[in-house]
Amino acid sequence: MKKTIVAIAGLASIAVFSACNNEAAPEDAVVTVNGTDITEAEFIESLKETAGEQNLLSLIQLQLLNDKADEIGITEEEIDQEIDEFKENFGVESDEDLLNAITAQLQGQVDLESKEDLVNEFVKPQLVIEKLSSEGVEVTEEEKKQMYEDQEENYPTQVHARHILVEDEDEANDLKAQLDDGADFAELAQENSTDGSAASGGDLGFFGEGQMVPEFEEVAFSLDVDEISDPVQSEFGYHIIQVLERRDSYEDYADDIEDMLIQQKSKSSADVFSDLVKESDIKIEDSRFEDLLTPFEQTEEEPSEEEEEAQG
Repeated sequence: MKKTIVAIAGLASIAVFSACNNEAAPEDAVVTVNGTDITEAEFIESLKETAGEQNLLSLIQLQLLNDKADEIGITEEEIDQEIDEFKENFGVESDEDLLNAITAQLQGQVDLESKEDLVNEFVKPQLVIEKLSSEGVEVTEEEKKQMYEDQEENYPTQVHARHILVEDEDEANDLKAQLDDGADFAELAQENSTDGSAASGGDLGFFGEGQMVPEFEEVAFSLDVDEISDPVQSEFGYHIIQVLERRDSYEDYADDIEDMLIQQKSKSSADVFSDLVKESDIKIEDSRFEDLLTPFEQTEEEPSEEEEEAQG
């Protein structure tokens, strides 16, 4: 079915473009094919017909969110924090690497040329959606504790650890001696560790039982917070392990539980957009798109007395 649709769309475009066949290409020609000029106007018209609704909807949404960002006062600190979270999620450190990573993930659908583009097209809109979706949402301590009790199996003991992995035992002993003398763990991991965690200073994040090889796991779960192990041998080599945090109680998970409850109670991004459409002055000038916002402008009708009775 998709091949047929593509073929028909292609034939329709050819029919439109074939109407223009001048000897000299006009100034706004995008390309000339065998003497036939495809103008910028024709190109744009084709885009409107094939993907106009979705693109126009995205532009409207982006404009509404950026307008709202100014209204509700998104701060520079919030923007910087969001960018740092983006960098952490993508495993990069510089603004340039982050722009490239996002562009690569979206397979070239966007071209972010600057940090300002990133802020206006991703960061501010995301912050606005988060703020508006959770506006007025409250979570009580009782609700949090109830969720922990009901789903305690989802909150097992976990440790947040980092390690330095090397192949040679003598090298591992030497590195441990340097750590005992006050050397920086992250720097030694970056310089010496042989696995992918080296780039992040050996950080392995949080993990629970059964996620690591037994030799590593046994030692990691026996360490106190900030304690550094002696070299531990596994099938991968020799590990020097440091535990940074431990989770094993309600208090350790309280913030995560609160975030989850807030998310459950929050509006969807579609509902946020719908609210923004209803409160904004939007005029669709092109009649082809006059019904574009109709689904977002509709208000749920109050149930009639009969419907309320039927619902019990």
